[in-house]
Amino acid sequence: MRIKEIFIISKGTKVILAITFSVSLLAIIFAFFYYRSVNRAEDPRVTKARAYLNEYEKAAGTLNPIEVFRYLDSANVIYRSFPDYQSSFETGVIYNNKCSMLLLMALYDTEVGEQEKKSLLDLAMKYCDSSIIVYRKWISEWDTLSPATIALKVKPYMKAADPAFDGLNFDRIFSKRIKNLVTAQIETPRRLSVSLSNKGTIYRHLIMPDSALLCYNKALSVWEDNRTARSNMSVLMGGEPVKPTVIESLFPPDKNSR
Repeated sequence: MRIKEIFIISKGTKVILAITFSVSLLAIIFAFFYYRSVNRAEDPRVTKARAYLNEYEKAAGTLNPIEVFRYLDSANVIYRSFPDYQSSFETGVIYNNKCSMLLLMALYDTEVGEQEKKSLLDLAMKYCDSSIIVYRKWISEWDTLSPATIALKVKPYMKAADPAFDGLNFDRIFSKRIKNLVTAQIETPRRLSVSLSNKGTIYRHLIMPDSALLCYNKALSVWEDNRTARSNMSVLMGGEPVKPTVIESLFPPDKNSR
């Protein structure tokens, strides 16, 4: 067989390749316009803050507090510059992210001494408590509101005449903001549960097991599917870490259900 014969493509193969290429191209085009549409529906006033949080996610595994905290602080400044975001759940996310970063440094940075470890745990506790305060306040204010009532509360702070919305579909942005807040009614109690779990872990490493146990119990009372809290509680009581069952692995809890 000559070399050029190896590269001869049959008519049927050409058809299959053409179809595959067309489907792939259509998928790429659809994804491009879909995600552009989603992004253009988000509140443009805090677009940069969301970008900073994405950068934080990328840098979180580096254990570089200067870089990580810079992203979180920059995002926090933007959120707190708008009245309708000053006490939003997003600020609680930032506080808990700071807590998580300090907790990771205290537990896994091999260059940290015992005294420095305690200082990191103490500072992590302060940020953790701040996130818990924000989440509880947000839940008490927003958790039981209907979408219509949420819209009435947000409307005074989001106006079509704001230059930030020039050239954009304000109604779509406003609707997406309301949708995000409705979703947050489900997710914020879970965020609170995560913060309570972090607080329990801090207490564990401060050798305060009773306080740790109380925090894990509170975390589970808020969100019973918090596997981290369940696992830590088991270890704290002398058991083994709790692993998800086969059923839980195959069918995890619905993100959009309480």
